[in-house]
Amino acid sequence: MLDLRHERTIEILLSAPAMRLKRGGTAVAGAMLLALIGCSSPTASTGPTGPTGSPSAPTAGATISTPAAAIPNAPPHATVWLFISTDCPICNNYQPELERLRARYTPLGVDFIGVYAEVPVSAVEVADHIRQFAIAYPTTVDVDHAIRKRFGVQFVPEVVVTAGGRGATVDPLAFLYRGRIDDQYPERGSRRPSATTHDLNDALRDITQGNAPAARVTTPVGCVLEP
Repeated sequence: MLDLRHERTIEILLSAPAMRLKRGGTAVAGAMLLALIGCSSPTASTGPTGPTGSPSAPTAGATISTPAAAIPNAPPHATVWLFISTDCPICNNYQPELERLRARYTPLGVDFIGVYAEVPVSAVEVADHIRQFAIAYPTTVDVDHAIRKRFGVQFVPEVVVTAGGRGATVDPLAFLYRGRIDDQYPERGSRRPSATTHDLNDALRDITQGNAPAARVTTPVGCVLEP
């Protein structure tokens, strides 16, 4: 278990249609995020809206028909959507690396948001998870799977990087990068002592230098999300 940082206040606010978490003065409303990425109401049973429904997650080497969005010249340059869960061992093993990336790239104009994608999950479980792993990025709970369906996410951990900050309107198919954090897990059940490629770090380095990531899509390895 990681050493705990200073105590953070976590308040569950039920005024929005979806749960939102407030931690250290930062609140992210699920309903607001759904609107920005083009989803319908977070309580809708038919899933996200859009001309073709929820997009399919591209795999490494796949042909991508939608070009990446332009990187804003002024910060925030991009948002990293971290799809996580409380009980996936691979997710939890990556939390220290995710914190290092957050600390490195937030000052360079990159927003981070954690999306608890494996639901149902209780407010107590989320609060305990945030404390246990000293999670400093803001989080939201994807109550009706609307966010992950809109992005076509199938695994945790899986990351999607979009242009602009958390307040920017997002076209999920015009992502800057999506896939794995690095290659420490070449496949399920196999773990290298350390990563040999640092895909998310490399993508964020390119983005903060004003360049499109050299690799736009990689294949995530993790726990499979139930439909």
